[in-house]
Amino acid sequence: MDAASPSHAVLQQAFGCGTALAGTIAALGRDADHARGAVLWPRGEDQGAASLLTLGRAAELAYGRDGATLVLHALAAGEFFGEIVGSGGQQDTRVEALSDGAATHFAPAALVRLMESYPLVALAMARHLSARIAAMRQRMLETALLSATGRIAAELLRQSRASPDGTIRPLPVWSELALIVQSTRETVSRTVSGFEKRGLVRRVEGGLAVIAPHRLEELVY
Repeated sequence: MDAASPSHAVLQQAFGCGTALAGTIAALGRDADHARGAVLWPRGEDQGAASLLTLGRAAELAYGRDGATLVLHALAAGEFFGEIVGSGGQQDTRVEALSDGAATHFAPAALVRLMESYPLVALAMARHLSARIAAMRQRMLETALLSATGRIAAELLRQSRASPDGTIRPLPVWSELALIVQSTRETVSRTVSGFEKRGLVRRVEGGLAVIAPHRLEELVY
């Protein structure tokens, strides 16, 4: 992996490390591109492993016997998935790509060895696990307590805050947003159109800008 590659930069950010350690970590991983809709976990050849999403979006999903789908966690570049971070490994749970993207896959022994050898890596993994638990708890509360409008507003705010300029890029796909907030594509489309008419969000080239975050926050509860 080239030290100047986007994947290398994501490794540095995810582990909170410098270029040298990122190079060591990269050497123990295996990069792979994937297409939208691909099942990223479980992976037959990497049982017990963990992976770092380096490009694109994905979701950890649980499936009910009646075909119902529940989003356990929405993944962005810089987040881990796999057995070692608590996802996958169950027949009713899997991680699917919501867009074309890429990931770095680590064998379980390699990641454990890194955590044992570098306290910085162990601390980074602990922080990721803590953040994952907090995010899943928040999503569970939103699903149970908020209206569809509130869940959509909360998710748009969450995604916009990941960008320095408050713009969600690329433009959200309504069917994907509906899956994340446990609603329908029609409800999401209608709700976001209402937000646009009220001047809360605006479509810009390549994305959706949140113009009035404070007003959007008022719609959450």
